[in-house]
Amino acid sequence: MDKFESIQYRVSVALKIMIGLLVLISAFRQELFLTSASLVVLFFSFLPTIVSKNYRIRLPIEIDFVVTLLLYLHFFLGEYNHFYVKISWWDIFMHFGNSVILGFLGFILAYSLLLTSKMATKPILASLFALSFSVFIGVVWEIFEFFMDYFFGFTMQKSGIMDTMTDLMMDVIGAMTVSLAGFFYMKKKKDGIFNRLIKKFLQHKYKD
Repeated sequence: MDKFESIQYRVSVALKIMIGLLVLISAFRQELFLTSASLVVLFFSFLPTIVSKNYRIRLPIEIDFVVTLLLYLHFFLGEYNHFYVKISWWDIFMHFGNSVILGFLGFILAYSLLLTSKMATKPILASLFALSFSVFIGVVWEIFEFFMDYFFGFTMQKSGIMDTMTDLMMDVIGAMTVSLAGFFYMKKKKDGIFNRLIKKFLQHKYKD
């Protein structure tokens, strides 16, 4: 683990601790929904570690760091500290960021299957898979928000249809950004940040 990876690891641990403290604070205040929600968020922040240990897949520290950071930005700042209300562009920023990460993971999955000869594909198909994967998760999340608002009286959709459509458009834009980057990576194999991230992921994945 180099210096930069060490910093990411420490920041990730610190963010997990802050989410854990939120669980304790909300439990002490007897806020049932907040306690339950923060427990779910805390679990998902440990998901990369759980996957690594249970399936013996060596994921790069960047995966754990980014997942934890996004959860912290969404729940701790966005929901608990009301950034979604206080900052007008926070929702757009989060949806774009999430779709980029999900699109990248979708492309990684398709590209990994290609390298291990489990799937024969072309760059356009790998890019379409990444796009579909990211947008599908975004749609599922919007359906989840609708059901939470309709059945439990929450306001996750904020301004209703406008919020939903804006979120979906940002999901598509973020996913298309990564899909295009992935397409040109497979086509040209040019060096760059996307190229380095792909190589680093695959080095960890197939390292003995």
